[in-house]
Amino acid sequence: MARPREFDTDTALRAITLLFWEHGYEATSMHGIERSTGLRKQSLYRAFGDKRAMYLAALAAYERVEMKQAAELLAGPGDAASRFARLFHHIIEDAVEADDRRGCFLCNACVDQAALDTQSGKLISEMTARIEETFEATLADAGYGDGGDARVCRKTARAILAGYFGLRVLVRTGADRDMLEDAAGTMLSSLCTATA
Repeated sequence: MARPREFDTDTALRAITLLFWEHGYEATSMHGIERSTGLRKQSLYRAFGDKRAMYLAALAAYERVEMKQAAELLAGPGDAASRFARLFHHIIEDAVEADDRRGCFLCNACVDQAALDTQSGKLISEMTARIEETFEATLADAGYGDGGDARVCRKTARAILAGYFGLRVLVRTGADRDMLEDAAGTMLSSLCTATA
């Protein structure tokens, strides 16, 4: 009969996610994961699989929490510009007021692992596509362009996605509030001023 698990996997996964998010895949060691979770390697392997499986689980956990929060910010009232302004304001406030300079785990993973590992690359591509879909749906719901024209919304969503990733990279580099607000404000004024 298998022994019952004596730890909370959600708590352990949160600790693992924070490590990979801050340090990346290569710089996160199994020793570091053991120390952060308080668990031994064998217990971690039984619960999650090897280090690569832990990384993939961490990315999926990040999407469930962080991307859900982004979608909620975008779902509120207002035109396209005001909705995306809420999202970018939240990112900037986290960076400046809360001194959270980790950036976006997904953006970090794009640079860190997407081209180096097939499984990671596939998951990262799928996550990026879901963000694009969320941005496109937000634009359509806000009546962007010619009453939410699908082609216009798709192209604009992709441009905003590039700006979103750029903003998150600037956060990670330690850019100050003025730079972050200028970057976000200029992008929003050029991309999100059309209305139905």
